[in-house]
Amino acid sequence: MDNKLKSKTRLTNIQLIFQHISTNDDIDVIRENFDKYYKNSSIENFSSKKKIKFEFNTNFLIKLNNYYKEYVNLNDYLIKINSFITFDRKFEKWNLINQSIILAAISELINTEESKLKIVLNDYLNISKNFISLNEVKTINAILDKFINEKKK
Repeated sequence: MDNKLKSKTRLTNIQLIFQHISTNDDIDVIRENFDKYYKNSSIENFSSKKKIKFEFNTNFLIKLNNYYKEYVNLNDYLIKINSFITFDRKFEKWNLINQSIILAAISELINTEESKLKIVLNDYLNISKNFISLNEVKTINAILDKFINEKKK
């Protein structure tokens, strides 16, 4: 699978997590609906007047989805994330897009071999730049760096 499709699949996973957090609907049902209703559909980019194809790799998305489910089923995942935050605002109080990005990234990074950690991290940071401010990207980068450094120990 090429890197562009991997990035699009990671973006789709962030969208699924966002919807899961905001609606509390079953994540597998959300994924199945994305696959059924959105895969290979097109949306219009209003600024360029071009159609953009909504693409993702279903097998990779299922894998990412399973990583997420395993991670959030850990009793201490919020404690762990909050331990990486150096300011007073708890992770649970963050906006949903930032929560979704962090959860998607950490759940994949847990299952990534050490030689590919920075590649996966950079992909999530590049995706993030499309949705959040540069300061928020820097905060997410700092948290994910702490996570990676702890994983390497």
